[in-house]
Amino acid sequence: MKIKTVHAHFLISLGNYSNERIGFSVNLDEGETAEEVVPILREKAKKIVGEKADDLYEKRTKLYRECQNYEDKLGKLRKEWDATAAFLKAQGLNPDAPSMPQFRNLLSAVTVESEVVNDADDEDDEDDYDEDDEDYN
Repeated sequence: MKIKTVHAHFLISLGNYSNERIGFSVNLDEGETAEEVVPILREKAKKIVGEKADDLYEKRTKLYRECQNYEDKLGKLRKEWDATAAFLKAQGLNPDAPSMPQFRNLLSAVTVESEVVNDADDEDDEDDYDEDDEDYN
C-alpha cells in the first residue's frame, strides 16, 4: 500500500480546560512517509497555536518576581548610597555628595502624532507646488 495524502489533525491544550483543534492535509512527495511527516506537522501546529496560557502565566509570575527582587536590591543600594553621602557630608569630605538618583519612569511615554489633511490644505494648483502634491503611486 502506498500513502499519497496525509490528513493530520491535532487537539492542542491551551490550559484552563481550553483546547484548539488544528489540522493539515498534505500530499507526500516521492520518498516521504507518513511517519516522517506527522511529527513535523505536529510541531508546526504547536508553533501556530503558541504557548499554553499556564506557561505564559508562569513566565509572567517569574518575571514579576525578578523585578521585585531587583527593586529590593536597588532599595538596599539606595540606603547604602545615602548613608555614604551623609557620612561624607558629616565628615566634611564631600559637602556636595549627591543623593542616589531616582531610576523610575526614565522612558517617556510614546505619543502618536496624526495629521489631518483638509481639502482646503491640499491644493493641486500647478503653480503652487509643495511636498504634499507628490504622486506616491
